[in-house]
Amino acid sequence: MLRSRDVIVVATVGGGLIAALLVFLLFSSGGDGDGSQPTSSDQQAIEALARDSIEALTRGEWPSLYESFTPEFQQRCPRPDFEAAGAQGAAEQGEKLPLLRFVRLEDVSILPETATATIVGEITGETEYRVRGAFQKVDGAWKMAPAANTSGCSAFDRVA
Repeated sequence: MLRSRDVIVVATVGGGLIAALLVFLLFSSGGDGDGSQPTSSDQQAIEALARDSIEALTRGEWPSLYESFTPEFQQRCPRPDFEAAGAQGAAEQGEKLPLLRFVRLEDVSILPETATATIVGEITGETEYRVRGAFQKVDGAWKMAPAANTSGCSAFDRVA
């Protein structure tokens, strides 16, 4: 049988080991905000940008999206060209414009400073569509970046 002093020693050592394990798990989880691991806030910021990329068009507010793009994109697509491309995109949708909506993100890959995702949108009551999007942190905030294989004011690459 264990003496009461032995029980106290075992309990103290065991408690110390559990506390050390909890501290290790807390600081090794990657959610400490230093940018080394993606966090749920990164995912939320990227999803908000993707959602805005569709919903601003349906509301006729696409010019407000310009500041949501990286300086690299803005350099290759000056604001007047961006606004004209938005107007052209809205006109091409015609009567379907109010039916566009964001559905979800797929194939999300987040690194400390860049990310990619497939943005799934829908023409309500008809069909889903997919475009590849790219994102980049600029001064600590996520911005939309031009996806691979795009040029000019085209920022998203349509997925077949």
